[in-house]
Amino acid sequence: MMKMFPYADYEFYVEKAYGKLDRDIFEKEVLEASFYLRYMTLGKSDVVQPEELRYAACAITEMYVREKNHLTSGGARKKSENNDGYSVTFVTELKDGEAIEELLARKADQIARKYLIRTGLLSRKVQGVHDNQCRYHTL
Repeated sequence: MMKMFPYADYEFYVEKAYGKLDRDIFEKEVLEASFYLRYMTLGKSDVVQPEELRYAACAITEMYVREKNHLTSGGARKKSENNDGYSVTFVTELKDGEAIEELLARKADQIARKYLIRTGLLSRKVQGVHDNQCRYHTL
């Protein structure tokens, strides 16, 4: 069994992705982001690791931290407010009956697609031994 490792390190995050998170927070969440990317790529990301994978891991990590902080602070984003009858409407990204984990997965999915769509890592095609041969054989 392969040992799981993060797809981006802190130095890459700070120097190339211009990240601002503290090292300890980054290192905790980037591992979770890497697990998600490994799941999304059906493990292909353990073998093929283009630079886009590192950027995706950093972006998902930042989203995780931002959303978890937002959810734990109990904060909600105001959509509109009316002083006359004191009516406040809040924006919610959760769909009816959706768990927070599902929201995070949906957002991570969007980020991963943005970075990895052209890498082949999201392809569901199973490569066979004879993929390079012609489909029809002549007699």
